[in-house]
Amino acid sequence: MSRPEQLAPPEIFYNDTEAVKYTSSTRVQHIQAKMTFRALELLNLEPSSQMLLDIGCGSGLSGEILTEEGYIWCGMDISPSMLATGLDREVDGDLFLADMGNGIPFRPGSFDAAISISAIQWLCNADTTNSDPQRRTLRFFNTLFASLKKGGKFVAQFYPMNDNQIDQILSCAKVAGFQGGLVIDDPDSKKNKKYYLVLSAGQSERQLNLQGLNMDAPMNKVGNNKKLKKKVESTKNYINRKKELMKKRGKVVAKDSKFTEKQLEKLDPTFWRRDLIKPSERNGGSILRPGDIVRVMYNTRNIPTFTGQIIKISKKNLDSNLLLRNLINKVGVELNVKLFNPLISRIDLVRKPNKYKLRNRQYYIRGNRLDVGDLDASLRKKK
Repeated sequence: MSRPEQLAPPEIFYNDTEAVKYTSSTRVQHIQAKMTFRALELLNLEPSSQMLLDIGCGSGLSGEILTEEGYIWCGMDISPSMLATGLDREVDGDLFLADMGNGIPFRPGSFDAAISISAIQWLCNADTTNSDPQRRTLRFFNTLFASLKKGGKFVAQFYPMNDNQIDQILSCAKVAGFQGGLVIDDPDSKKNKKYYLVLSAGQSERQLNLQGLNMDAPMNKVGNNKKLKKKVESTKNYINRKKELMKKRGKVVAKDSKFTEKQLEKLDPTFWRRDLIKPSERNGGSILRPGDIVRVMYNTRNIPTFTGQIIKISKKNLDSNLLLRNLINKVGVELNVKLFNPLISRIDLVRKPNKYKLRNRQYYIRGNRLDVGDLDASLRKKK
């Protein structure tokens, strides 16, 4: 599922329909309330009424929690539809239409503290060719630092796409003069993992509430040691890192597969397709190899049965295929058979060679003495 910031700019993505849908969702309301309470816990503000800024306030879901807790607040957001929805709901805070990437449009020292729920990750995306995420992020933190009172605090919950975005946000906050770091709730959970940026603009009488929390620790530097890299890096992360490296070098990289094991089970519930190319206890380790002659039959009369010799097997999950070759009417014919094609009813092994050829000789048999003959005729003669 694509992230919202990858689909369209926020002012376009959160249109009238999406704004109403987002605000009326009880699940979203529950998550927003939970994260807002967590942000207030980290801020550790005094019980007396203080002035707070809600950055990326949307329709005011987080602002309602601020009102319940007795704070005076105003919110800013780039989506007119979300702000209009907030006005229809008659939230207590003042709402401003503003792009946080262009800076915080308030006088210096206007706020005691600021929060942001699920918003600042939008700063890391370039919506136009003239947009520079690094400059927008730095402008945001510089103006935010100025708009806070001395000792003011800022907590932002956000969803980073990768470590580069985390580094960009932390470095810009540091350059602007903020102190603090990153707090991660439920770091071992993929579903409930939450990132909180906890910052302070100078010293305050009441410090940020960091008791019992684990700050995000930097990974050990492994350098070029391949053994250490394997220990600290999962297979999935390794593949994604290699893909990014190949893209930067201008190489053609295969797209990330959107299919899962569930799709394989739907297309091959009895495992007979997978057992053709993958050893298992069911097939006793016997799989198809280049050089085998197979017969492919379809469950429709529109596609005739094809007999051919395997010259190549490509194993790519749902894109796995067999390249078959036969000589029909003295013309070499090749067919690329998609193994998980739902129109295929069965693939039978007709004959194995007495001796398998080397892999390279098997593939380059076209037009020479090693080329396959008329397999249908030779099979009829053997009968």
